[in-house]
Amino acid sequence: MGERGQYQRIIGPGFLEICSPRIRQAYEYWDSKRRGRPMPSRADIDPNEIRDLLPGIILIDVAHDPLRLTYRLVGTDEVEARGYDPTGKDVGEHVFAVTPAFGLETYALAAARGVVVYDQEPWSAPNPRLCEVGSVVMPLSSDGKTVNKLMAFCDYRRSD
Repeated sequence: MGERGQYQRIIGPGFLEICSPRIRQAYEYWDSKRRGRPMPSRADIDPNEIRDLLPGIILIDVAHDPLRLTYRLVGTDEVEARGYDPTGKDVGEHVFAVTPAFGLETYALAAARGVVVYDQEPWSAPNPRLCEVGSVVMPLSSDGKTVNKLMAFCDYRRSD
């Protein structure tokens, strides 16, 4: 998929000391919407409040038993990096990460455990103008217990 750097996964907010400012901004927005709950719901997320982050946002529908993940929305930065739009498609068949196994494991951890998962993946995307800096996957829940969506944010460095 491209040139790979050192891969690192951090579960929980410990990544805030090393992540990019945009990843921190995405996490802090998600965290502010929890209001004392383990995770916010999709209804709590207002795209108008995070307009500058939308190109890097990915929403994934989560079904359990067995775990099924489907891309609901894929931001324009992610579409540009991939070279196509996987909206509506199965994540397992279209995962975009350092390796497909790492990407699926990140989503599965967030979905099963309701935790925030940060991946530092400095690697070049198939689009040579983009290099992924890192990503954060944050769970969403309609009932406050079961994860039914994931909100991810991927940050890219552009080289023009």
